Amino acid sequence: MKRLSVPLIISVLLSSAGLLAFSASATPEPADQYEQTADTDAQLDSLLAPIALYPDTILTHILIASTYPLEVIAADRWRQDNSDLSPQQVQDAIETYDWDPSVKALASFTDILQTMSADLTWLESVGDNVLISQARVLARVQVLRQHALNSGSLQNNNYLEVDNDDSVIVIAPRRQEVVYVPYYDTRVVYGNWWHPVEPVYWHHPVNYRHSAGFYWSPGVQLSTVFYFGGIQWHERHVVVSHRPVTRFYRGREIKRTYSRSYQPWQHDVNHRRTRYSNHVEHAAPVKYTVSRERQKLDYRNTNKKPVNHLSTAKPERTLQQPKIQSGTSDRHILSTSHATRSNNEEKIKRNTTERHYSTGSSQPHVKSNSDVNS
Repeated sequence: MKRLSVPLIISVLLSSAGLLAFSASATPEPADQYEQTADTDAQLDSLLAPIALYPDTILTHILIASTYPLEVIAADRWRQDNSDLSPQQVQDAIETYDWDPSVKALASFTDILQTMSADLTWLESVGDNVLISQARVLARVQVLRQHALNSGSLQNNNYLEVDNDDSVIVIAPRRQEVVYVPYYDTRVVYGNWWHPVEPVYWHHPVNYRHSAGFYWSPGVQLSTVFYFGGIQWHERHVVVSHRPVTRFYRGREIKRTYSRSYQPWQHDVNHRRTRYSNHVEHAAPVKYTVSRERQKLDYRNTNKKPVNHLSTAKPERTLQQPKIQSGTSDRHILSTSHATRSNNEEKIKRNTTERHYSTGSSQPHVKSNSDVNS
């Protein structure tokens, strides 16, 4: 996995020297350049292994959000500072922030946000692959699901419904109103791992319940709005609804997104807020451009938008804002987080230590026993 972070390091060094220029061209890259920069099937399967068996709706939001890494970091910091909020309160409060809808959708899933934000190498690698080829990413997800199905690990249970439609495996929550996130040992559920590259493995939080071979998060209650995204598996692309979703779909999950309201998702450069990696610049079919005049990642003031629905009869409370210094550059947030992640890698793998971010700093801080006692 360390090899995957090399393009990011090179991009940062070249950017600081002023040697990279933005391009607005939409000319496809030659095939030989794609082959030189694309991850192998082994690397991509390793990256996708811990999320391939998630329900399709959660998987959709993770894939989209991974292309906006700075917003994922900001959302995680905000969620840690407002950990006492219920999922419904979270959804109400985040409407005031100009984050991508999929980042907002994940705000109620605290552990997912925290895991994504803690492993920035993984986050950026997945996002790069989504930008380069959605079809290939979704195809590899199906390969992983087929292996899990063949090994007997993936089957209907009290939390998930598994539907096999014309060699397409679809996973949906048993109840759309309440979603449980599965954590599983990627070294076991897929049977004998067939690549020399080991699959990424995430340790489950200690409060998760074991059932049907997986560990399950506490149930997260969701409204119909959460289901604005999905996957059209036969076409191999992610889709989003540009109309509000006002009711739960009661048919087969594979048919839910086949309507006029669901259109192919398009990456929004306005939410990127940071330079694209060399990996994307050399291999993506579209040349994405981030304006030098883009907004700073300071959600205390500049990125809030007025809303009226928060002025309800609920007791007033002050929400903690992400501790991101306004003078700190977007790329510096990622580069310093990478350096800190390297020092704390073993602690993150154990996943038993509470992570939070210290006030006024863009670097992660691991809470020690002395912090707790104080």
